[in-house]
Amino acid sequence: MKIEDKNGELIITDFNEAEAYKIASKIEQDGIDFYTKVLDEATEPAVKEKISYLLNEEKKHLKFFQERLFAVSEDKADGFEEDNLLGYMDYEVFKPFREAKDLPENIKDIKTALNLGIIAENSSINFYLSLRDKVTSPETKKELFAIIEEEKSHKELFEELLKQL
Repeated sequence: MKIEDKNGELIITDFNEAEAYKIASKIEQDGIDFYTKVLDEATEPAVKEKISYLLNEEKKHLKFFQERLFAVSEDKADGFEEDNLLGYMDYEVFKPFREAKDLPENIKDIKTALNLGIIAENSSINFYLSLRDKVTSPETKKELFAIIEEEKSHKELFEELLKQL
C-alpha cells in the first residue's frame, strides 16, 4: 500500500485493508503516546482535563482499529511485515507523529504541543477520510465517519485551548 499527499489530499494506492488498519492503529498509538507526554507536561487543570479526555478517545479508536484488523485478518495470511509499518509512517504526511516521539525536545511550551496536536489531528483526519473511501464494510464506513468527526472535534479542542492560553 502506498500513501501520497497530493495538494493536501491523501491518495492511497494498492489498498490493503489489513495494512490500513495497522497504520491506523499505529497512528492511534502514537496519539496515545503524544497525549500522555502532553499530560505530563501540562500544568493547568483545564488543559490536563481536556488532554485526559483526548487520551481516552485515542484509546477507544485504537481498540476499534485493532478489532477491525483482527476481523479482516482472520484465516488470512498477511504478507505485511510489522517492520514495514515504520516505513509507511516515515512518509511526510505522518511527520507530526514522528515529532511526537521526540516530544520533550520539541516542546518548549504547551502552545507548541497544542500546535503539534492540531497538525497530527489533520493528518489523522485526512488518512481516515481516504480509508473510509476504500473500505468495503458499510458498518466500518459508518464507524470511520464517527471517528473522523471525533478527530475534527479533537482539533477544535486544541484550537480552543490555544485561544485560552
